[in-house]
Amino acid sequence: MPAIAAGKDVYCEWPLTPGKAVSQELMELAGKAGVRHIIGLQRRLNPDYRYVRDLLKDGYIGELRSVRLHISVEYFQRERMAALHFTIPPENFSSLLSIYGGHYFDAVFTLLGHPDSINALTVNQFPEVTLIETGEVLKHTTADQIVVNGTFPGGAVLTVHIEAGKRNNYGMQLDLTGTQGDIRIWNTTSFGNEFNIIDAAQGDSQPMRTLKVPPRYNWLPENDLGGSQQELANLYAAYAKDARDGTHLAPTFADALRMHELIDAIEISNRDGVRLRLET
Repeated sequence: MPAIAAGKDVYCEWPLTPGKAVSQELMELAGKAGVRHIIGLQRRLNPDYRYVRDLLKDGYIGELRSVRLHISVEYFQRERMAALHFTIPPENFSSLLSIYGGHYFDAVFTLLGHPDSINALTVNQFPEVTLIETGEVLKHTTADQIVVNGTFPGGAVLTVHIEAGKRNNYGMQLDLTGTQGDIRIWNTTSFGNEFNIIDAAQGDSQPMRTLKVPPRYNWLPENDLGGSQQELANLYAAYAKDARDGTHLAPTFADALRMHELIDAIEISNRDGVRLRLET
């Protein structure tokens, strides 16, 4: 990559490359050149997730018992705009699993730590996709329904369902169940400019109440940016702080490589029908 060879810091959108091997090569090149490398897995830097991470560390819900993530995607339907043609060929690595799975898995596992085992099911319900403007029908082989279950090192249980082509009632919901309470992060869109809502309760049979994120978690000056836009802006703010103060806040090519490995494990688990042990 010319920028790395020139000794420049490099930012790349997720998924970095279509495969693990090339991503590994880029990470090694950046390491040898001594440049900073940043990957666009910005969702982890959402102030909401960083706030909830601290709540968990402070024991707000006690010991984590279960994690349930449900993502209903209003895109990736059987009929798609021609501009989304790139999401169809599997070699582009721009599928439901790679895009939505990659962004949300990174955010959740940065928040909670990585699972130590998974079992996965991936299903393709749209074997053909039609381009709306032209009527062209194309073969489609990647999954539009993904189910993953697993465990975390501390014993908590993981359940994930990602579904594409949702006509109504789409969005995301992350439920965290603890021994002393519950936290829910939810949104009415799967990847848009609506802001997440955090609801929580402690004790038994208590109503969930909405928590406000303290201002210190937002690294940006006052602005009119939407939710997803603010996540990306916080990524740039994290990089600026890293470059200035020597911190390590921004995700790197190493995080992209780890996500490639997780996606590979999900596909292997589905193909072979086995539960896989993972490095944590």
